[in-house]
Amino acid sequence: MNVSDLLLTILADHGVEHLFGIPGDAINDVMDAIRRSDRMRFIQVRHEEAGAFAASAQAKLTGKLAVCMGTAGPGAIHLLNGLYDARMDHAPVLAITGQVATGFIGTSYHQEVDTHRLFADVSCFNETVTTPDQLPALMQEACRAAIAHRSVAHLSLPTNISNLRVKLDTDQLKTFSTPGAILPNPADCRAAAALLQAAERPTILAGIGCADARDELIGLATHIQAPIVRTLRAKDFIDDDDPMCVGGAGLLGGAPGVAALADCDVLLMAGTDFPYHDFYPDHAKVIQIDHEGTRVGRRKAVNIGLIGDAKPTLQALRDQLEPVAKRSFYDHSAKAMERWRKRRDALEAGDDTPIRPQRLLAEVSSCAPDDAIFLIDTGTSTAWSARHLKVGADQRFTLSGGLASMAFALSGSIGAQLAFPGRTVIAIAGDGAFGMLMADFVTAVRYELPINVVVLRNEKLAFITLEQEASGLPEFGTELANPDYAAFATDCGGLGIAVDKPEDIRPALERAFADPRPALIDVSVDPDALILPPKIKLGQVAKFSVAKVREALEKW
Repeated sequence: MNVSDLLLTILADHGVEHLFGIPGDAINDVMDAIRRSDRMRFIQVRHEEAGAFAASAQAKLTGKLAVCMGTAGPGAIHLLNGLYDARMDHAPVLAITGQVATGFIGTSYHQEVDTHRLFADVSCFNETVTTPDQLPALMQEACRAAIAHRSVAHLSLPTNISNLRVKLDTDQLKTFSTPGAILPNPADCRAAAALLQAAERPTILAGIGCADARDELIGLATHIQAPIVRTLRAKDFIDDDDPMCVGGAGLLGGAPGVAALADCDVLLMAGTDFPYHDFYPDHAKVIQIDHEGTRVGRRKAVNIGLIGDAKPTLQALRDQLEPVAKRSFYDHSAKAMERWRKRRDALEAGDDTPIRPQRLLAEVSSCAPDDAIFLIDTGTSTAWSARHLKVGADQRFTLSGGLASMAFALSGSIGAQLAFPGRTVIAIAGDGAFGMLMADFVTAVRYELPINVVVLRNEKLAFITLEQEASGLPEFGTELANPDYAAFATDCGGLGIAVDKPEDIRPALERAFADPRPALIDVSVDPDALILPPKIKLGQVAKFSVAKVREALEKW
């Protein structure tokens, strides 16, 4: 085998089926190896950033290694934003980049950039292949690092190395990528159980680290009658309509979840690195479960740290706790959540024109098949989805969580549809976020991927507007000049539908879901719809009022 052939063999042995990228002269040998391979499919995107987002989404949804590729120089640079998304959301992604020939490295050669320095911050493994015999060990190490650390690995391949023959020891091709379960120290677990048993107002803050522990999480919460507050990414496996869940945390959460956190006397953090300090309780005792010890206590000082995976740790805690038949704190939180749901449902029932975003998200929830996969972009689409998109037990939900990058949803939906070809994939994006990488709608058409893109058209960067006004500043620089997105989708060879009346939302969605082509539903929503925080402070009202007065005076 030559280096490029062996590279693909090792990837395929790790279960990789797709390689996202754009060809270039520094990776021509890898491209030729893909052409001759029957185990790897190359997905040509229109921008390397889209390829990295697609790989990141695929890794988030499957938990398996995903791969993207770029040529030397600009191709490698374009990958970075999507790779930071993967790193910050703990998704195993390998980036392969071309490089100038080894004899020219360090000479400021055409398209040469220092890829080792470029990828140093984003990656947990970062090496350049300088001899062909290094390739087997370096590739195995890169794959192991990405999987074990749930992060980004990077391998740079100089163009004069990629077609050389490799002296291969078959033992070097053995793969060991199945992670084991980590259990906490038994003494720490007993101490945590005692703290929970003595609590009067326990609350569980659950994050995406509990994704494989849904039954254990709900089982423990039910066992001790503790309300569950979820982070936004945890919407993937537990949503607001679960009886034990009292909503989301933070600014995009609801009042019941925020109150359950603020008023608890013992907080159990499970699989979360929730960063917003203002929403943690001031005086509660804190227990934190995380398989990575460096994250324990990073956001909030803890009384007990349980270094372990969520699934076995939650089960171990339940086994040591006596059941609680009834708890007034949970009952109070559950009643608050029921009132919140009624207010939510009322907002979603509006027939206003322009269309309420709440109504749109409710219609998407109602029409989506039971196995739908939702990919949410960053902006007001995130906020409306956080509160008004209902995610069922067999549905999936992901977004750019830690990085919160715009342009994730469309690109991510390509990776999701390839990973789950039989399921309905729905991307939800604002008009600003969709416009950033809209060219890759063509990619979905080219590969006959029946993704569904719902665009919230409000003609501005609405979330930035809200942030400006919340700071007392008038709106500035956020207006958008949009093309006709529905016509664009049609010109690309997909289905494009424009919607400006609430009664037309459902027929449009049903038509899109039934069509085998990629579909885009361009929905005109109210540009002045307000995303209110769970708890409004007087200072926020004052600053918002000042901003509105300044806007009115400037127009006058």
